[in-house]
Amino acid sequence: MREEDKPLNEIYFFWMDRAMKAQRKATARLFKDLGFNLTPDQWIILKSLDENADQTQRQLAEAVSKDPASITRTLDLLEKEKLIQRKVVDRRTFTVLLTKKGKDLVDQIIPEAVKYRLKGIEGISDQEMKVFKKVLETIYDNFTQAD
Repeated sequence: MREEDKPLNEIYFFWMDRAMKAQRKATARLFKDLGFNLTPDQWIILKSLDENADQTQRQLAEAVSKDPASITRTLDLLEKEKLIQRKVVDRRTFTVLLTKKGKDLVDQIIPEAVKYRLKGIEGISDQEMKVFKKVLETIYDNFTQAD
């Protein structure tokens, strides 16, 4: 069958998008059920800052694959909640740090996030996960090399 004749349910990118939407919806529900007023995008930023402290906004945007404008809006919300702090480096650059409140929140969420991730990959072998990761890396490389 030619690629252009494939029905939607045979297109891998459709299934990737569908899986990611289900994952994001489940993550939002998990945070709500746990009583955390947090979006999946906010969580990714907090987790990235926990792993690599003192990142510039540009580094952070790159690390979480978001554009700088959307990062700014998200950082504004996180700063309002006192989960992060911006530290001026020069007129145009500042670094972003987790506050103690932000670090405590990350530490609280991590055990739940681990259980949640394990549920998401239930029934998938380690070997299948290695292949899956390699496939995703190749797809990412194929699209980013075009930039």
